[in-house]
Amino acid sequence: MTQKSHVHCTVDNCHWWEEPNLCIAEKVLVVSDDFAKKLPNEMDVEETNEIVNQQGMSPVTECYQSCCKTFVPHDKYEAGLGGTNPNNPN
Repeated sequence: MTQKSHVHCTVDNCHWWEEPNLCIAEKVLVVSDDFAKKLPNEMDVEETNEIVNQQGMSPVTECYQSCCKTFVPHDKYEAGLGGTNPNNPN
């Protein structure tokens, strides 16, 4: 799959934030809220494999369980429910 990222961000005091509300970081790490509470603030995207090896993956079932507001479960996406599915007319 070809990566097509365009990350929007509202945290304007972050080094990677740029007008108009964009994240210009080359790499972004997204985890569940519960998973994030277990990790020190200094964790970096470059340590993703180490994090997964130590903690495992951090799946969620609903968008509110993570700060990733783009999240939609695979099954809902395939059914055309939610997310940015081009087959979803909403």
